[in-house]
Amino acid sequence: MSLAAASLLLPVTPAFASPSTDKAAVDAKDKMVCKRTQRTGTRFYSQICKTAGQWEAIEEEQKRNARELIDRPQIEIRRE
Repeated sequence: MSLAAASLLLPVTPAFASPSTDKAAVDAKDKMVCKRTQRTGTRFYSQICKTAGQWEAIEEEQKRNARELIDRPQIEIRRE
């Protein structure tokens, strides 16, 4: 009788494990990350806190801007 009751609980257990893994992936981008930066002309540091997702977006924007600067033609040809 107890074996039959235990077998009824087994199919239910994996259903509860699935949503928790999705939540862990979402929470990774919502985690606050603080970085210390030093501005030019001062010896003091300031601390900037943003979410991991925001830091990733900033990094991607900086990479895109750097790539645009590198790929930009150095000589401008004017045709009149």
